[in-house]
Amino acid sequence: MNDLHTFAIGDVHGRADLLAGLLTDITTRSAAAGWPFRVVFLGDIIDRGPMSLAALRLVHEHLAEFPESVLIRGNHDWFPTRILDEIPEDQQARFMNHWIVNMGGEATIRAMGYLGDEFSVEVLREFFPAEYLDMIRNAKTCFETEEFIFVHAGVSPGIPLPQQKPYDLMWITEPFLSLGGAVGKPIIHGHTITESRRPEIYLDRIAIDTGAYDSDNLTAFHFDPVGSLEFLSSTFHGVQTVEPILLETYEDPYGVAGGHLRQ
Repeated sequence: MNDLHTFAIGDVHGRADLLAGLLTDITTRSAAAGWPFRVVFLGDIIDRGPMSLAALRLVHEHLAEFPESVLIRGNHDWFPTRILDEIPEDQQARFMNHWIVNMGGEATIRAMGYLGDEFSVEVLREFFPAEYLDMIRNAKTCFETEEFIFVHAGVSPGIPLPQQKPYDLMWITEPFLSLGGAVGKPIIHGHTITESRRPEIYLDRIAIDTGAYDSDNLTAFHFDPVGSLEFLSSTFHGVQTVEPILLETYEDPYGVAGGHLRQ
C-alpha cells in the first residue's frame, strides 16, 4: 500500500504569507509523524495578491527539496509564458495589457521590483525571473493518483483524461461545475472560488479555492493513505483544520453552478 500522504494547495494568488504557514505546518507535522508526503500545488501561484515573487520562491524551493511534490499550471501562471512563448510578436502588447489590467498582472510585476508606469513585454522579460518562468513551463496540466485527479480548473465532462485539452484543464468552468467530471475518479480543483469560502465536496469533485487573495484564507486538502480526508485553512491566526461543506447534488444551496466566481 502506498503510504504517501498527499496535500493539495488551492490558488495562492500572491499570498506568500499564507502559503508559508501552510508549508511549514505540512512539513513540520509530516516530520513529527514520520509521514512521507507530497504537495500538489493546484496553480495560480501569481497575480492579484501582493507577494507573487515570494510565493514563486516558496514553491520553487519546496519542489527542489521535495521531488515527489508537483506544480500544476494555472491559467494565471500560464499567461506570462503564453505571452513570451506562444503569442505572435505583433499581438504581444495586447495580451500583455490584458494580463496587467484584467488578470492582476500588475501586482506580480510590482512584486518583482518594477516601479515604472509603462508595462511592456520587455519589462516582463526583464523582471520575471527566468528560473520561475522555466518552473511554470515545466509544470503539469494535471496529476493523477490511484484515488484522485488533480487539476487547476476542472475537466471537460466525460472525456478521458489523456484526451482533455490543456486549455480546459486551466480555464474550464461550465459545464464542469454543473455536471462534474464523469471520468471515474473525484477531481480536486481550484480556479472557481467557493461561494462559502470553505472547501466544498460535491458528487465527484472537491473545490478548494477559497479566494485567498482577498479572503485571507488559503485552503489545503489532505488525503491520508488509510483513506481519511482533512482540510487545512491558513489565515492570519495560523493553520487549523476546517470542516468542508458537503453538497450531495449539483442543485446546491450556494448557487456555485449558476453564478460562480472566477479568479
